[in-house]
Amino acid sequence: MGIFVFCLQGGFAFYESACVRPMNVTNVLFRNYIDSSISVICYLLTGYAFTFGGGDNGFCGTQYFALIGLPEDKMAHCFFQYTFAATSTSIVKGIMHERCTTAAFICYTCFIYPVASYWALSDNGWLKGLGFEDFAGSGSIHSLAGSASLAAAYMAGPRHDRFENDGKINDIPLHSIPQAFLGSFFFVLGMLAFNTGSHRSITNEGDGIAVAKVAVNTLICFMASSVTAIVFQRFVIERSNSGWNFEVGLNGSFIGMIIICVGCNQYQKWAALVVGILSYFVYLIAQSIIKFAKIDDPVGGLGGQMGGGFFGLVFVALFKDDGVFLQPSLTSANVLLINTVGGITIMIWAAGTMVLIYIVLRYFKLHRVSLSDETIGLDEVVNKQPAYRSEDVLECQNEYASDQPDCRVLWMD
Repeated sequence: MGIFVFCLQGGFAFYESACVRPMNVTNVLFRNYIDSSISVICYLLTGYAFTFGGGDNGFCGTQYFALIGLPEDKMAHCFFQYTFAATSTSIVKGIMHERCTTAAFICYTCFIYPVASYWALSDNGWLKGLGFEDFAGSGSIHSLAGSASLAAAYMAGPRHDRFENDGKINDIPLHSIPQAFLGSFFFVLGMLAFNTGSHRSITNEGDGIAVAKVAVNTLICFMASSVTAIVFQRFVIERSNSGWNFEVGLNGSFIGMIIICVGCNQYQKWAALVVGILSYFVYLIAQSIIKFAKIDDPVGGLGGQMGGGFFGLVFVALFKDDGVFLQPSLTSANVLLINTVGGITIMIWAAGTMVLIYIVLRYFKLHRVSLSDETIGLDEVVNKQPAYRSEDVLECQNEYASDQPDCRVLWMD
């Protein structure tokens, strides 16, 4: 399952490179590749130790640094948890494309994940000790990464041409639908492994049934959210004959798979369906607030990650079999309270840590690229690769220019 979760890195690369302008595609791919390399070094040196290194202080682990003393029967667990950490850092990276410096990218890759995940996932974590429920990391991965991304996007500022002074928002559409589709396909594959692998066992009696329940609930929620997004966009928001919006369906599928993480092992099938339908409206509200606040999000992931991660924690306390709606009691109310407070605490920790990192980066003027570099394109400035720009695409759409060498290369890309 860890190997399949690692495939999420390919999904991030495809989808993010489809969301940015052609002149930044190579830079996106470079950072996705480097993210995997840096995160594995950091996680094996300190991340696994901080997250699962024992200790009874409630704050962070205290052993297994550089995997020293790690028993061999924990190696599989270490590898699986590394793929979770890599996912968390990849989320932040995607939100910051087209204006973030490589130095800033490396800094937040090293500091995002371990401590809060110890609180929520480790048997010694203070949140888990209070009864915090987070089966597959809805709060400790997605809401954490989403809130860190929000803080980073605010501190770095938007791309120079995203918001006009008169309040107009310049939408930058996908430049490659096939890349976006491939990215979402890998995302579905990775999230199925993400959730089923979180059961962490397949050889005990009842494991097969439990894992199957997780897989089916994940599919139901992802399908319900995606279909709700497409239908609502077509018949309520647009109310026209302009056709079906493919990109909206992708965003719906993303938040559906995020919001189900925490409760996929506890929901009945009807509850997974209801949560999937509600999840898209969480996304709509969250993205509307983000746009109103003029927070720049090139991949449209903030609402899904932060909103889906947090409300996943809330919904599991409401819709599970012994939750507030089906069996109201002090116990179910306590789960709702702990999950809500725990989710908010994780988000405050992540956002606060990111603000501190960016204060230092801004002092040394390392928080974002210059305006000239942003305008030229990071492929050309950072990676010394030729950059294709929007005007190149428009020129090559002319059928009389389609036989030119540069246009043939552009169309293949």
